[in-house]
Amino acid sequence: MTTDTDDIARRADQLYAARSALSEAKRPTRRFGVAEIVQFLNDPSRSLSPEEQRALFTDPRLRADYRRLKSQATTFELPALAAASSGTVSARRFEGGSVSIHPSRVPGQIYLILRFASPADTPRMMLLESAAGDLLKRALPPADRQGEVMMVLNERSEADAGFLRLLADPTSTGTFVI
Repeated sequence: MTTDTDDIARRADQLYAARSALSEAKRPTRRFGVAEIVQFLNDPSRSLSPEEQRALFTDPRLRADYRRLKSQATTFELPALAAASSGTVSARRFEGGSVSIHPSRVPGQIYLILRFASPADTPRMMLLESAAGDLLKRALPPADRQGEVMMVLNERSEADAGFLRLLADPTSTGTFVI
């Protein structure tokens, strides 16, 4: 009879140890996958955390999914400038339009002007990628009847400064998302 009692006590100890270990274990972090990429490309307010960007740029399969999904949602590409370009640029052209950066008379204020050849096909967002893997997205206001979008950016704002830095970097690329 002591054998049954000993066996039950041993099994109870094992069960307690297992449950204790499970309760102390960290919950697994949420995996970044295709659903989150689709949400990022379709929701102007959705940004990627540093961990999500790292996952995107280190996982070849996830990166291929990202490129495929991005190409399906893209209207225009903003290519990197020629290798001979150095420093920063204030104007860039792309098939379907142009981008120009103009300082304002107000200190720290910058005008960003996007001109699209076809006013009917203006995108909702602009996605910029640096050669180092930085990824920034910006919702675009609607274009006027001539296909022009003007944005007033503040160099003192961390988000605006990062966006301007990537836009002025000749090695960065961009995508206009519909």
